[in-house]
Amino acid sequence: MKNIVTVPSNGYATSANNLIRDKIVFDGGNRTTAWINPSGKIQIVPSIIKNLEDWELDEDAQGDEKSVIIIHNGERYVVGEMAGWLNGRPIFQKDKTEMALQLLLLALQPNPGERVVTVNELLIALPDSRDQNALANLKRIEGTHEFIRNGQHVVASVRRVRAIDETKGAYALAMQHGIFQCRNRINGILDLGGGTSIARLYSEKGSLMRPLDVVLPGTNALAQQIDAALLPRTGKSQNLSLIMDAIQEGSYQIGTSEINFAELFEKAVTRWIDEIRERIKGAWSDYLPHIAEVLIVGGSAPLAKPIETISKGRFKMAPSPQVFNLKGMELL
Repeated sequence: MKNIVTVPSNGYATSANNLIRDKIVFDGGNRTTAWINPSGKIQIVPSIIKNLEDWELDEDAQGDEKSVIIIHNGERYVVGEMAGWLNGRPIFQKDKTEMALQLLLLALQPNPGERVVTVNELLIALPDSRDQNALANLKRIEGTHEFIRNGQHVVASVRRVRAIDETKGAYALAMQHGIFQCRNRINGILDLGGGTSIARLYSEKGSLMRPLDVVLPGTNALAQQIDAALLPRTGKSQNLSLIMDAIQEGSYQIGTSEINFAELFEKAVTRWIDEIRERIKGAWSDYLPHIAEVLIVGGSAPLAKPIETISKGRFKMAPSPQVFNLKGMELL
């Protein structure tokens, strides 16, 4: 007797105890790593990784909403908030595609209580989908992987991995929801991240205008500015990740220390925004009369709110900017 396969409206299918997912989207950013789980919920964890020694964390330790513990090929590691507590390293300090399998195991989830998942296509956002070294690293993800994820034994098969240019998902979602008022004009996406940011233009036909890509400073550069300004007072450099955490939280307090940079922040963020604006203006100078709108997305997007006012709405904030690109990737 053949197994009965049901295909619900969310695009997942279940055959016996094997969850079949038509598509998983994954966005490994410099500050956060995000994916969509089997129930359709967006999961976000800090982009920090820590390889665990035998004495670090109990063997039966479980992850949570902001941390995932993986055991694979004899290695045990944690990604997320727990990694930060254990002085793990930010993922942006290393080529993320070299760590692709380590990171993508986070998103290979079966249904609760089950252990098998098959993924027809895994989409991952990259700065350049044509990067051959990155593509070779991603190719290694295709196949079957057996591992333990937050205490659950998992057997995951990935049939195909496809690289998607960063911002492409955001552009697709903006077009679908009519966010760009002039669809038949050149429009753009400004993706503000932690390590780096990128501004991209799309033609009237929706093609990526690659020669006009502008790679820009992320909030890591902003944190460096603040650290330099603090140096005369503190006498030593501060942890940049903690500065970025304080910016994101709006506390401007570095970790559990008494160091507060609230009085420095406005000047530093204004300088950071001005640099972004000037570099975009210089790179796109010949096209400015033809550009309709630029949508601001990414985890650091809220910091660029002043650009909306300065540009009189030509640059505008996306709804839920941190996950806007991830949601759009499901359309590709």
